[in-house]
Amino acid sequence: MTITAAPVRRKWAALAFGVELTVVLVAAPTGCGTRVDPAPPAIDDFPDLFEGANVCPRPLDALAAARELEERARMRADRYAYDPRDGVDAVLGYREAEACYRTVRARHSVTRTGSAAAALIHRVNADYAAARLNLANALVREDWKTALGELNRLLLFTEDVRNHDYVDWLEKSVGRVAARAATP
Repeated sequence: MTITAAPVRRKWAALAFGVELTVVLVAAPTGCGTRVDPAPPAIDDFPDLFEGANVCPRPLDALAAARELEERARMRADRYAYDPRDGVDAVLGYREAEACYRTVRARHSVTRTGSAAAALIHRVNADYAAARLNLANALVREDWKTALGELNRLLLFTEDVRNHDYVDWLEKSVGRVAARAATP
């Protein structure tokens, strides 16, 4: 028995069709001739939350900075379950701490903070992907309350992202989806 990629492609094609259908339904002109929602960007056009390399913010006091950054990152990672922003901030803190430890050549600490950052990146990216998929599914089902929750969650994930079409679309859509969610 061989496993093919065809069922996976069909799932993505169905999801893409559903999103396109939602765009047509949501962005269709209303009776007064205005657009209800802006068209969403392509399904795979979303910002990377962790692009770019981090540097030690205080290279002259790198060891103290690394310890402070690592402790702050650990606290934010603990709070991640309650606020997506804390997960993103924790990853950035771990990466800065790693850069500071690298400056003072503390190999064990570099490995520890790098591993913590990698594990949290995996978790945050998985939750970020789930939120995007949940939003697309909620829009297809016209489940406006779920869509509003996922929009707000995605806005928390992408709070520090600037000048990206996906984030602009999220910001523009939240009011319109909130209005639909409030309608019985």
